[in-house]
Amino acid sequence: MKHQTEDEERLSVYEEVHLRGKQDLSNEEKIDYLRKKNRNKSIHFIINIVIVLFFILMLVNEQTTFGDWFYYVLFGVFALNMILIYFQKKQIVNLIDDLVLKVRSE
Repeated sequence: MKHQTEDEERLSVYEEVHLRGKQDLSNEEKIDYLRKKNRNKSIHFIINIVIVLFFILMLVNEQTTFGDWFYYVLFGVFALNMILIYFQKKQIVNLIDDLVLKVRSE
């Protein structure tokens, strides 16, 4: 029982965060909105990877005037960004799964 209420609280927080002003939509509309948001997060993730690969290429070919420390900081920021995007995607997928279960049970 306690585990179930914790899951419900966690999912309600996810809904508040990821749906912001869209909480009055029907569950089907929420699912569509969240799927679009998940796709956008995937695009952001891929863009981050492309940017990191571009800077790695510049660093390896020594086509830059920046020092190595600049790249370490830059890679750290992009790594943190990709980690945060990953966890956001994971939350969105959990929320979509929960909403799909609610729609099926209706």
